Amino acid sequence: MGLKEELLEYLRNETEKFNIKRPSIGLTANYIADVFKVKRNTISHYLNQLVKEGKALKINTRPVYFLNRAVFESKFYPLPTNILESFQELEDLKPVKEQETDVFDELIGADGSLKKAITQIKASVLYPGGLPIILCGPTGVGKSFTAELIYKYCLEKNILPKNAPFVSFNCAQYANNPELLSSNLFGYVRGAFTGANTTKDGMLAAADGGILFLDEVHRLNAEGQEKLFTLMDQGVYRRMGESDSCHRVNVRLIFATTEELEKNFLKTFLRRIPIRITIPSLDERGEAEKEQFVYMFLINEAKKVHLPIRITNRAMEALTRHRYTGNMGELKNTIKYIVAASLVKSQNLGEVRITIQDLPANIIEDSLNYSDTKLKNSKEIIIDENSTLEKLYELNTSHLKCIKDTYEKILSLFANSKEKGFSPEYFQENLINEVNALLDNLIFNNTQQEQGTMLKLMIANVQEALEYLKKNYGIKFNGNSIYAIAHFLYYKGNNSIHWSKRQEQLINQLIESIKPLYKFEQTLVKYLETILENKVDVKLDKLDKVFLWIYLRNLKVAETPQKIKAVILAHGYATASSIANVVNRLLGKNIFEPFDMPIDISVEEIAAKVLDYIKDTDVSKGLIILVDMGSLKDIYQEFKDQVKGPIAIINNVSTQMALYLGSMLDKELFLEEIVERLKTENQIEYKIIYPKRKKEDVIITSCQTGIGTALQIQKLLEDSIPQELGIKILAHDYNALRESGMNEAIFKVYNVLAIIGTADPGIKEIPYISLEELIAGDSEEKIRKVLKPAVGEEERLSEINKNIVRNCSLERVIDSLTILDCNKILSEVEEFVNQLEVRLKRRISNERKIGLYVHVSCLVERLIRRQPIETYKNINNFEQCQKEMIKIIKESFSVIEQTYSVKINTAEIGYICDFLTAEV
Repeated sequence: MGLKEELLEYLRNETEKFNIKRPSIGLTANYIADVFKVKRNTISHYLNQLVKEGKALKINTRPVYFLNRAVFESKFYPLPTNILESFQELEDLKPVKEQETDVFDELIGADGSLKKAITQIKASVLYPGGLPIILCGPTGVGKSFTAELIYKYCLEKNILPKNAPFVSFNCAQYANNPELLSSNLFGYVRGAFTGANTTKDGMLAAADGGILFLDEVHRLNAEGQEKLFTLMDQGVYRRMGESDSCHRVNVRLIFATTEELEKNFLKTFLRRIPIRITIPSLDERGEAEKEQFVYMFLINEAKKVHLPIRITNRAMEALTRHRYTGNMGELKNTIKYIVAASLVKSQNLGEVRITIQDLPANIIEDSLNYSDTKLKNSKEIIIDENSTLEKLYELNTSHLKCIKDTYEKILSLFANSKEKGFSPEYFQENLINEVNALLDNLIFNNTQQEQGTMLKLMIANVQEALEYLKKNYGIKFNGNSIYAIAHFLYYKGNNSIHWSKRQEQLINQLIESIKPLYKFEQTLVKYLETILENKVDVKLDKLDKVFLWIYLRNLKVAETPQKIKAVILAHGYATASSIANVVNRLLGKNIFEPFDMPIDISVEEIAAKVLDYIKDTDVSKGLIILVDMGSLKDIYQEFKDQVKGPIAIINNVSTQMALYLGSMLDKELFLEEIVERLKTENQIEYKIIYPKRKKEDVIITSCQTGIGTALQIQKLLEDSIPQELGIKILAHDYNALRESGMNEAIFKVYNVLAIIGTADPGIKEIPYISLEELIAGDSEEKIRKVLKPAVGEEERLSEINKNIVRNCSLERVIDSLTILDCNKILSEVEEFVNQLEVRLKRRISNERKIGLYVHVSCLVERLIRRQPIETYKNINNFEQCQKEMIKIIKESFSVIEQTYSVKINTAEIGYICDFLTAEV
């Protein structure tokens, strides 16, 4: 195949992905020359030959674009020429019947936050005669603009004639004069009131045949609302002062209000308005849409001043992330002010330059809250009169284009898979190939200049996040995976990619199709996103998550955690095998190992087979042997002197018993717990054999609010107590310790030296050391007493104590327990504690304060992760009896709620209350 044929094939593939609104640079001569490693003039020569032959299209923009003509006409529509002067000309040649867009399609958020609202609007407009609509939302969200769009939509769809009126009436102007409001709205007759010298029509008559928009309609008093009843019910009204005649009008009504409906309107009025549409605030619409509004207003300003606007990423970020109480109206005026002020400074530069220093003081001050976490390349954005939202919002960088191209290939692969019935294995293999190809591109095809501080920061934070997942999920990552994920997140950044409606549908179908296959990976990506969002402000789009699911699946990161093993022994040719096969298939896992025992086999022989199995299998967590009738006693005798881990032998095996047991083996239960639960469900006999050796020394870590914190305390202690001492640190469920006490299985398996945690489970036989004591350095004597029998040497005890003091400082503990910035959260919690002391009118002891610092830091992290504790003992009684305390804690906690944009629930308040009441 010659170069010209290769170029035509390349254009074929690229034109398949072509979008008129967002043409790819992959269709320009410069880019194609880079791809083929051939001089640009050579590429241009062959491309122009293809144009002359009618095989390619040429669009004479700057730069010039080339398309495969056959593919374009097959995908879109036929063209009368091979050469066009602009993409606008190309779009103008589109047949009218193909143009199915409407005025709402170009609206920011049409496929996002406003999707439901637009559906409601179209339903009300297309209903015969139309339905009254009320638009709800705070000031500045665009209710008036939406009403005008509804009018334009009616004209566009020929629902209203082209000369139909649109009358806007603001009820707030007459709020203090109901009679004047009524006369303007309905009109009046001569003599209706003093000064009514003539009969005059009102807004209703002016809007006849079109739309009447009543803004701030909550300013209508009850009487004013009642006057609209007849109009909405029958389409007639009376002028003010009339009593014997009615006037018929054909008017579509749109209302708008900033107030709560039920509190400000008559129920009878609201019943007559079937369509209620809420326009969300600017912040509720999400950062992506907010960014588009910033771009849109900047484009408008560029058109007004007739100069390009150059704005830094940092300034753009600050404008996007600031909270505008006046919503779009305030944002628009803010940008107008910034451009006007910057225009004065930049008047001799031929452009308007905007940096972070040119923004209003309140926006600059607000940006300080996240200046250390936001990750963006230090680039500038240039906006001129010809800029479009599409080109600005989807930054045309080579790396982002690579990512988008890969995503498009994944979508194309999915579409082809659906159409041609590719096997799941083929589909999965190709997905992995696309993912790996992109990562290779991002990692190896970059310059040394790109290997800057920001990328190093991303790598460090990804490594930290993956370490967290490793500790909490028992999974393995290598250095390559850290590097790959970091590069992907760095180059993707927070840049959103725009998709067509068809592509959006494919994305949703793809996600629904593969979701069930990637459950574990979904969990990992969810936590990865949460951790990195707090560190470097990473926000993942739908396809970003899919990309990471696929990558993590390919890494095979799921490490099978060590579990209790189970075997079945039964007499008969295939009795054990049959039971094991049925249960394993029903549970979808290979849980049971069967041992069939012929009638003439000796007990010694079958025991030898099981002992061989034990030698080749890690049964340190325990082994459960299900045996048939009569085997228990004999088997028990063979094992009792040869076991290296706890073994439970259970009689009367059945399929039902095995199924119930198998369902428990995935849970974090001790062997003794499993046997006890099995005993309550089945009539069984059993024996538990423990190794004939001294129990291991163990320190238990526990936390009142969950095992996660206990695991992190475990890690701190493991770093403090030398491993060669042979003292294990095990995290254990607080509620299980509290409820079962010394009957809890862990006390039977281990020699428990002490319990260390955030709340005393109340086991008198075992010493308890609070985390607060460790942090405050008040635990030395208790630690010494607990460890002396196991350690003995005074020098080692002093070393351990120094390690604990070093590793269990307040900052170190909070840093290890949470993903939050330690200094910042400590500052916020300190303010919370100060507020508590003021409202409680009493001092909180230093030890209790330390406990609150740790507890509240973990609580804030849970709220940020949207994983609050939902249950609390006797919560209804607590709400009734502790109303004042709940109020005090909630008011004090509001300082943290505002900083981290979280809300505390009653259950979490209950646990804080426990800390405080323990003080008294």
